Amino acid sequence: MQLTFELPLRANRSEVWAAMSTVGGVNRELAPFVRMTDPTHGAPFDAEPWRVGAPVSWQLVLGVIPVDRHRIKLVALPEGSGFRESSSSWWHRVWWHERILLDDPGGCVVRDSVEIEPKLGVVAPIVAWAVRWMFRRRHGYLRRQFG
Repeated sequence: MQLTFELPLRANRSEVWAAMSTVGGVNRELAPFVRMTDPTHGAPFDAEPWRVGAPVSWQLVLGVIPVDRHRIKLVALPEGSGFRESSSSWWHRVWWHERILLDDPGGCVVRDSVEIEPKLGVVAPIVAWAVRWMFRRRHGYLRRQFG
């Protein structure tokens, strides 16, 4: 399944990138329902810990209950324009997420594109619902932060 979510913001691209380019930034978008562990201890997505190997992050419901384990391959795009992530996990054969930050006269536009293939096809409708819900929450947080 492929899903795309787009959000115009009144902040410039570099301001938004600074706020969302670490696991801590992602966790602020996901809170309070989900938290990811940070195998890089706060490294920005364009720093070396993300370029070497494939760090492992746990997804924790309510910040404490482990529900998935992701081996993350992440590439930051040039000049704070976003990232591309591909992960393998317990639940997904394919998890691919690209977040692009596009300049816009009023600020910038955040575009999240996700491609997902659950390991069990029967759960695809539930996964689609959960991912839509999660990105609505994430974009809601960004809208509150940046207008």
